[in-house]
Amino acid sequence: MSYTGWLKNLQQLFFMSHAGNRMVEKQKPYKRLVILSDIHYPSKSVVDEMVCLNKMHNKKKALEDINRWHDVDLAVFTGDMVQRDGSLSEYERVRSLLRGLKARKAFVAGNHELFYSTDTKGRLISGGFLERIFHFKRYTRFFGPLYHSRRMGGYLLVFLSPDTMNSEAAVELSQQQLAWLDQTLSENSQYPTIIFCHAPLSGTALPAADGSARPVRRNAVQPADALERILLAHPQVRLWVSGHTHTRPKDGDFMTDANYYHGRILNVYNADWDNESDIYTNSLYLFEDKIVIRTYSHRQHAWLPQFDRVIAATAVLTQAA
Repeated sequence: MSYTGWLKNLQQLFFMSHAGNRMVEKQKPYKRLVILSDIHYPSKSVVDEMVCLNKMHNKKKALEDINRWHDVDLAVFTGDMVQRDGSLSEYERVRSLLRGLKARKAFVAGNHELFYSTDTKGRLISGGFLERIFHFKRYTRFFGPLYHSRRMGGYLLVFLSPDTMNSEAAVELSQQQLAWLDQTLSENSQYPTIIFCHAPLSGTALPAADGSARPVRRNAVQPADALERILLAHPQVRLWVSGHTHTRPKDGDFMTDANYYHGRILNVYNADWDNESDIYTNSLYLFEDKIVIRTYSHRQHAWLPQFDRVIAATAVLTQAA
């Protein structure tokens, strides 16, 4: 079936499920994941009270939109759920918000959950070693393990989080986590795989003006070389879904050929929720043979079809002559 045919079928199923047709929900030929990235609730920026209240209102309305989508199988949070410094009060506040989301949830940690503190003037600073340990314990208590996996609809979903204490990068994976990732991919080689991580893969954004690769090292998941070896050894990995960069649909990096890591793994960039202009979510529809990616504007209450993408579930590998 052509892409247009698949899209029309998907739109029809979407419309019917929103109309409350539970029979269609049970028979739908896909699993739907909604990506929520960089919520920074109530607001990452230091803003006046009215601006902050408006942002909080918009974020709650976006969650209400998702609650009306009856075909959602999993809501995936790609890090930076908390406001800024990962204090106990910030964790409790965002957890109170997320209780209002009906869908099943899965989380990965961002740098704001784990690495920061504030000074006496309220400025964000790097947290000390002991403070970071408390942050790590707080994250696992509120959101679960730092890295884990699950199978859904014939796919393997892998969730990765920063777990090193002294990295200068926003997201760096420990050798223990890298070994776990390699083993998990080896044991599940028959399943097309989607990896969720707060930071994107190196070299998956448009180059800088001087031709250097982006995102820069601090904003790309590390260690890049070790990850490259693992990912190239496991061709079943189809998507890397990231947050952190606050990449919005109007940005050139949101959808470009540069998003393909080594021409094989699509890095799906996601917009943050802390911009007053609009809130966007990407939805992943996992069919047996393909993944459909769609982008929704919560202010316009409309899909943005110019960002629709279809990725084959199985990689087509070519051998060198």
